[in-house]
Amino acid sequence: MSRKLQDSAFRLLKKAAYDIDHDRYKKAFENLDKVEKIEKEVNNPEISYHLLFFKGFAKYRIDELEESLALFGKALEISWDLFSKEPEKEDYRSFMRDTIGSIGDILLKLEDPVKAREYISPMKGIFEKTVLGFEKLLESDPENPAYLEDFLKTIEHIGLCFEAGELIEDAVPLFDKKFDLIEKLLKSETEMSEHLSSLDDSLMNFGRMCEGEEYLEEEYIEEAKRVYDRAIEIYGKVLDKDPENSETKVYLSYIYRYLAGMYSDQENLIKAEECYKEALGLLESEIEKEPENIQVSENIEVSENISVPKNILFSMAIADMYKDSGSIFSDTEDTTKARGYYTKARETFRGLMDKYPDLLGADKNLASSLDELAEVFLEIGDFESAEMCYKDELHIYENLLQKEPENPENPEYSLKLSDIYRELGDLFAEEEEIEKARAYYDKEIEIYENLHPAEADKLMLETNKADAWNQIGRLYAEEEPETAVQYHERALPIFQEAFESDPTSEFFHEELLETLTDLGTLFKENQEFEKAIRMYERVLEVQKQLLEIMPPASCHDHGHDHNLNHIHDPNHDHDHEKDHDHALEHCHDLDVETTYFELGVLHSEVGDEEKASDYHRQALERFKQVIAEQSESPELLILTSGKAFFLGMSLLEKLESENKDSSIARKYYELALRTIEKLYEAYPMNLKLQEMLASFAEQIGDTYRDADKLEETIPEYEYAYRSLKILYENDPENPKHLHHMLGALNNIGIGYSVTDQPEKGKECFEKALALIESLAKSNPEDLDLLKSNFVLFINYTNLLEETGDSETAEEYRKKAEEIDAKLAEEDPEWASLIEEL
Repeated sequence: MSRKLQDSAFRLLKKAAYDIDHDRYKKAFENLDKVEKIEKEVNNPEISYHLLFFKGFAKYRIDELEESLALFGKALEISWDLFSKEPEKEDYRSFMRDTIGSIGDILLKLEDPVKAREYISPMKGIFEKTVLGFEKLLESDPENPAYLEDFLKTIEHIGLCFEAGELIEDAVPLFDKKFDLIEKLLKSETEMSEHLSSLDDSLMNFGRMCEGEEYLEEEYIEEAKRVYDRAIEIYGKVLDKDPENSETKVYLSYIYRYLAGMYSDQENLIKAEECYKEALGLLESEIEKEPENIQVSENIEVSENISVPKNILFSMAIADMYKDSGSIFSDTEDTTKARGYYTKARETFRGLMDKYPDLLGADKNLASSLDELAEVFLEIGDFESAEMCYKDELHIYENLLQKEPENPENPEYSLKLSDIYRELGDLFAEEEEIEKARAYYDKEIEIYENLHPAEADKLMLETNKADAWNQIGRLYAEEEPETAVQYHERALPIFQEAFESDPTSEFFHEELLETLTDLGTLFKENQEFEKAIRMYERVLEVQKQLLEIMPPASCHDHGHDHNLNHIHDPNHDHDHEKDHDHALEHCHDLDVETTYFELGVLHSEVGDEEKASDYHRQALERFKQVIAEQSESPELLILTSGKAFFLGMSLLEKLESENKDSSIARKYYELALRTIEKLYEAYPMNLKLQEMLASFAEQIGDTYRDADKLEETIPEYEYAYRSLKILYENDPENPKHLHHMLGALNNIGIGYSVTDQPEKGKECFEKALALIESLAKSNPEDLDLLKSNFVLFINYTNLLEETGDSETAEEYRKKAEEIDAKLAEEDPEWASLIEEL
């Protein structure tokens, strides 16, 4: 009876396996439930193992990963128990190998190293015992190929688990065992291709693990280098046996690429470039005058699994490596070298297309490579080469469109062409070549108009077309605002319809808001304030609607980073627009406070000060609300404060230039100042916050100075000076703080001088003179410092003259004249101000 039950269980297991392979999971689980009942009666460990394995595999296939891991964990315990008693039995070795491999696959699919480590922890003991078990088995028969291969595959699978958990300390020792086993297998007649491919995968994943900052320490670098060196040695031995083994040369070239990446992370560009040259040399040696056609390797991608000239495969890999070589110099802003390597990559691709037009003129992988190359050219500002890459990519998709009729419901190639036209349009828009940009946007629109999508896709196609109209409108915003308005007004009803159909769609509501904002800005700049008000009122309606249907957290809670060491440097160069753009990247669609602000400004323009005041009040209340919501997120507090400060500064400059009451502007930037002050109190070690405070105060002071309100500059520059002094005391070697302190003291001195407080002015100038001595020691030939000194000496001389100290005034007059002469000699753009004396 027991034998019949066991046979029945194994038949049901085979059926379950078949059902899983054909995605019939309900039927598979039904059969496995029957096996479970039999298993309870017969108590056969092999049946128990298969039951757990297939259940785990089925759960994996339906993405119930954690349940799958629990089942495989139990299967691992049974397989170890069987293997430990009879390791020479092939089935039990395969149980261990397959179970650990499945666990590794699931852990990788989790994409969560922390959780992976939690699962690995209780399994580590079995992993270690499995390795010892195989080593003991090999003692009985050291050259047994089956034992060696099973041990090698099992180690590879254990390594997979460690890679999923980013356990580099555990992964490294396995490489030594793996290398030893491969060397033993090399001595036999075993087919090595699969093992070399698996080794390359492991080395690639190992390289990814070593990319983190924590692995840039010397001990990890040396370990990584030792692993790569041993791999080079192994591949070298394979080539000693078979010098014409092209596949091994490819793997060896990859090792040099991994090494190059490691050296690049260390910023050792000389070594990185040497490694890339080694890799390139290996691949270039495979280029033949009359190449044979070879079956495509899975390691080098082309569109179809066909036989192709070997030169294509190696040339594609060479071009890709040229691109990688360029990237190490692009990252360090050595654009000349980067461009040289990128150009070689482009020339290689172009040469292939010329030589094999029929084969490569319709290769999607080549098109993808050209797209990536265009992007890196754009990164270094080489627009002409980027354009060439995009045009070659266009050629490929145009050929594909001719060769393969498209499914009307899935027009892959046409949409790809529209993407490339958009990239080309954006490229020329960046170059401010309006007509060329417009021509490409028009071609993009033409594609959309010629498509006949399914009814469900029509609205998306229309919105893509409207988006292109918006792009054209932005081209004409400065030169032909009337034309720009026409294009935005064509786009507006489409995005209004799209938003009404699905207001939660990020694309729909962002495009609607951008269209309305673009129109509002154009009307505002053309002084059509009533029209601008209508646009911004519609913006406000949309934003309020979104706030009702989207939880506040979706706007303001984008992940809290409490570590203020990661705060970006605040802009200390008074670049208002850059700060503003950065701030507006955050939650642009629900930026209600800015809309209230704009409406306040616009109502002021039409003379409705009551409404203007009300909108500014609402803007400030909204800022306070957002700041309160972000109290646990320093990064977002900084962005919001920067935005409030920018708005306050822009309003201050406007009102001061019009000689109007600017008290409302102060409320914006004072809110920003208070917020950063409180943040600094909470994080006193973060001096970037103090830099922000200094920068804010300097900018306010500069605005009052430009408005000729010198008395009001004094408290602002004094605030800046106090902040800068704190920065200098914490970083006395940094001349930047001294430069800014010098400027602040000079401006305070001027303020006191013109407000009949000469003694205080003199005190400030004398402090500034002391700073000059400190700065001169660090860089006496600094022309910027000389210019600052010149201005200071002029101002000090004038003050001394006014207070009757003619003798000292004459001394500083002569110093100013000496600096003036030196600057005139060394700086051709120097415009002398000596007459101000």
